[in-house]
This record gives sequence, C-alpha cells and structure tokens, in this order.
Amino acid sequence: MEVEDLGHHISRRYNEDLEHVRNSVLTMGGLVEDQLDRAIKALSDADSALGLQVAEDDIKVNRMEVAISDECARILATRAPTAGDLRLVIAIIRMISDLERIGDEAEKVGVLAARLASVERPSTNYRELRNLARHVKQMVHGALGAFARLDAKGAL
Repeated sequence: MEVEDLGHHISRRYNEDLEHVRNSVLTMGGLVEDQLDRAIKALSDADSALGLQVAEDDIKVNRMEVAISDECARILATRAPTAGDLRLVIAIIRMISDLERIGDEAEKVGVLAARLASVERPSTNYRELRNLARHVKQMVHGALGAFARLDAKGAL
C-alpha cells in the first residue's frame, strides 16, 4: 500500500511515519504467525530444541511491541492526529498488545513442547491441538490481512 493511501497530509513525513508504523505492525504479525507455526510443530514433532528456540524468540516480539508503542507515542505527541489517523494509531496500539500476548502464548507452548519432547506422545499425535492451532492461525492471518487492507468490515 502506498503512503498516499493513508490520506494526504501537509507533511509527507507524517504519511511516511504512519506507513512505517503500519509496516512494523505487519512485520510483528508475521513474526507472531511464524512463532505459532513453530510452537505447534515443536509440540507435534517432539522437537525440544525448536520449542526452546520459539521461547527464546519471544524477545523479538516483545522488543517490536515496545518500539512500535514508542513510535505511536511519538506520533501522538508530535503530530496530534485527528479522526481517522487517531483511530489508526489507537488500533495499532491495541493490536500490538494483542500480538504480544499471542507471542507469549506461543512461547508457553514452546516451553511445554521442550518439556514434553521426552514423553511419549498420545496416539492422536495432538490432532485436536493442531486443528485448534490451524483455526487460531487463520484468525490471526485474517486480522492481519484486514489491517493491511485497512478493511474495517473484514476486521469485524
């Protein structure tokens, strides 16, 4: 999406700031999606090393949340956005908080996978868990897609 899609402001830099923070959220979302995939793979494949790596990688998601939050605070303080831009910044702040929490849950699954790697897996091989994880990944991906398109109806 081009910078101009966010609306025309007096300051080109303002448009660039908004576009940069949106792109950062999408990058963070991609990291969280990857974290979810790897956490479930670690659990279903009894891969202790992968589980521990997922847990360690959560620090990247946490750092991104702080950086994006700081950028949003800077935009609020220096640009005083109104109407649609203000709603966008508030939505971003809420979204990164939710993404960070999803990352925390993936971290917990990674730690659990590492602990369970040496235990015999159930005969279902965690089929129900993988099915649930597929639904969660679809929901996260759909929400990120709606955000990328700035599609309020799709977000609902």
